[in-house]
Amino acid sequence: MMAMINGIPLWYTDEGTGLPIVLLHGGPGAYDYMEPVSALLDQRLLRVIRYDQRGSWRSGKTGPYDLETFIEDLEQLRIHLGMERWMICGHSWGASLGLAYTAHYPHRVDALIYLSGTGIDPAWHEQYRINRLAAMNSVDREEYIHLRSILGTLTGELWQHTSDRIRELSVRTDLVRQEQYDQLPRVDGQYLNNEVNRQLIDSVSAYFATDSFRQALAGMAVRVLCIHGENDPRPVSVVRQLSDKLPQGVLISIEDCGHYPWLDQPEELGRRLQHFLMYGTME
Repeated sequence: MMAMINGIPLWYTDEGTGLPIVLLHGGPGAYDYMEPVSALLDQRLLRVIRYDQRGSWRSGKTGPYDLETFIEDLEQLRIHLGMERWMICGHSWGASLGLAYTAHYPHRVDALIYLSGTGIDPAWHEQYRINRLAAMNSVDREEYIHLRSILGTLTGELWQHTSDRIRELSVRTDLVRQEQYDQLPRVDGQYLNNEVNRQLIDSVSAYFATDSFRQALAGMAVRVLCIHGENDPRPVSVVRQLSDKLPQGVLISIEDCGHYPWLDQPEELGRRLQHFLMYGTME
């Protein structure tokens, strides 16, 4: 379905009945790839909303691309759907968006699932790069380092081919079951809108550093379940730091699981999600 939301056409889907939950895809600048997560939820008990965020695939590609605008897009979608409150489940960048929205509109959120997030300290990038290299086998690591060293000397199709290969080697480390690489989200071979990605990353870092956000976080009276794969190159330590700051934050880690738990451990993820959403507890 399409609707005019906060000044742009926004594509969304609305399925099931019962308690409402919105699923937020990652990126920034990717598209709605959360259908496998939706499939793990009981839509007889849950009303599941998904959408392409601003600048992504089927939605309008008009800025501004900043966190405040993306928060308001989400709020205006809630109003359009006529919901008083809802639950939120965000993956990766979507976890950051869900956290920021919840801090800004805590009275509209019954619960937040923070799935495979990166915390609020931008220093996570350094440890991520270390973990990513460590997750590669020796052959892939050697190729990755070599290609990164020559990328700046290339142009045209050769640059694009090399850049694509670097990305593949990097993204494969997000999976424990790397044979499922072809199931990772992409549209026509593309992962995301690079312009949206660049602008939003800068905006998120600035937003999370503000005193107003930190204060809202400390007083946020919303149940938050942080789920992180033990093999995700994004360090679990920054998610633990975040969870410790939240009055009702809880962190669980899933064994033999990377950045996409619905690919590595779908049954365990489904069990954790369903129980938390229906009963508000861990088990």
